Amino acid sequence: MKRVATIYILLLGALLATGVYRRPGGEPAGEGPRYDPGSDPLVNPASLLAAAPEEAGRINTEDTLHLTLRANPNTLNPLFVSSLYDFMVADVLYAGPFTFGRDMQWRLNEEMVESFEESADHTEFVLRLKPGFTWQDGEPLRAQDVVYSWEQILDPEVPCPAQKLSTEPIKQCVALDDLTVKYVQPTPLATRRWNLLFPIIPRHIFEKDKANNADLVSGAYYNQQARRPVGSGPYRLVEWIENRQITVERWEGYAGKKPYFKTIIFRIIPDDNVALLTFEKGLVDVVDQLTSQKFVLETSSETFRQAGCKGWGVEWTYSYIGWNMDGSNPFFGDRRVRRAMTAAFNQRFILEKISYNLATPCRGIFHPDSWMYNPRVAPLEYDLGQAAALLDEAGWRADERDGWRYKVSDGRKRAFEFTLLMAQESPTAPQAAAIYQQDLRRIGVRMKTQACEFSALIEKLRNHEFQAEMGAWGTGTDPDTEWNLWRSDEYRGGRNYVGYSSARVDELLELGRREFDFERRRAIYQEIQRLIYEDQPYTFLANRPTLAAFNKRIHGVQFSPRGVFNFDPSFLGWWTARAEALP
Repeated sequence: MKRVATIYILLLGALLATGVYRRPGGEPAGEGPRYDPGSDPLVNPASLLAAAPEEAGRINTEDTLHLTLRANPNTLNPLFVSSLYDFMVADVLYAGPFTFGRDMQWRLNEEMVESFEESADHTEFVLRLKPGFTWQDGEPLRAQDVVYSWEQILDPEVPCPAQKLSTEPIKQCVALDDLTVKYVQPTPLATRRWNLLFPIIPRHIFEKDKANNADLVSGAYYNQQARRPVGSGPYRLVEWIENRQITVERWEGYAGKKPYFKTIIFRIIPDDNVALLTFEKGLVDVVDQLTSQKFVLETSSETFRQAGCKGWGVEWTYSYIGWNMDGSNPFFGDRRVRRAMTAAFNQRFILEKISYNLATPCRGIFHPDSWMYNPRVAPLEYDLGQAAALLDEAGWRADERDGWRYKVSDGRKRAFEFTLLMAQESPTAPQAAAIYQQDLRRIGVRMKTQACEFSALIEKLRNHEFQAEMGAWGTGTDPDTEWNLWRSDEYRGGRNYVGYSSARVDELLELGRREFDFERRRAIYQEIQRLIYEDQPYTFLANRPTLAAFNKRIHGVQFSPRGVFNFDPSFLGWWTARAEALP
């Protein structure tokens, strides 16, 4: 079951490259090489993109696909998935009646849906499931499971902010019989069909311990469901070895189309160098989120050429530094300070000198290729003089004796010193942070860094236990998914980790849901982008493309704004040829 939510990603995996960045006199030591993926013969060869042949006998249906994850998933319970790694695994374990493709357009899962009707006023929807779909323990998948899942998502005791966002507009969800569901959304919304795309869990499994642990998370029973789920999708979980690998196997009881690979092994490899070496040895088939340096320079060896090829595509992912403005620190509640932080970040130096022309400057929450992007947003350029002036204006003044900035508030002299949180699995965050530290030091601001394991980072963000953090968001399917990141009321229980609050943005997000006219809706989200960029709750760093390595036996790859994962069919449509069918 594909999800509509915006996905949290390990920072900067493919945005920035490691490298030397000494800057005598504040200038770059020299311009790094520029690179054009369109002229690289290893990028997107025809064999990588080749669709599956009509002759089924040419496809190897007993093969194993080896994928890589940078970190352990936090959970395989579909109600609680949030990160890219949760989604990648959970999506093959569960099936649902609605999905979306590489074009990010909503559509029915025709394998599972017999009929779907929408009322003329866009408020009532009737879904009829095809018979024959079951849970992996043999219990039929019923309309009652859909209703139960809706009830649990909206239960205040169940902490699933990524799912509540789009499900809340559904005010009634009833089973008319075992295969028919009626949904009611009293307010006609532009997002109405996306709202129906929520995960479905087995009622007979999850209701068993609800009385003891109403959140569906706590306790040994639900912990087991998070790690050994009973799914309904084309694969079933075989094994999860913490920090090593997750193995899933094609479930022959699945009533829909069977995927081509019999087995998928997700290898958990946090280190980029190890991942690429493992790929070159033929032990993994795909390494995504490559750094620019690895994509450009470390994929030209004969060993790599023997192993595979490279995949490149436009991706609507952006990296950022988030400033906690909830009042828990004395710095970032002031917009002038946040804008100063952005003016002190040498975006062009990082991208132009060491990203090999692969990453592009980010101008806010929407990608330049997306329909909701605002091209009129004026960028905040790197300017240490402006940064210093903004800090002076905000009362953070440099001490002539030591050069560091201080401010007196409540009778106490405070130093401008903060900690930047980052994921320890990120191969490039330390390099980007080191460049930033140098520039902040030049204007009297001391920044320390702290790296922590990815799941621990997510927990800190949810609890708002940070001053600043480096992260990246992959795109949702519709700009309404930004609601969960930017609405004021999403600070508690949502994913508004930085505590951003704007009455006008709140109002516009509401209007965006209700507007059916495409051009007027576009204008609403363009205005949201402009307002958020002006407020700078994030310092927007870069838009990154998909940068990946593929074993040369892999075919059928498609690229989307989400990269090569988390849309339909993604790797469920990949295939390899039978040995006798190879040229």
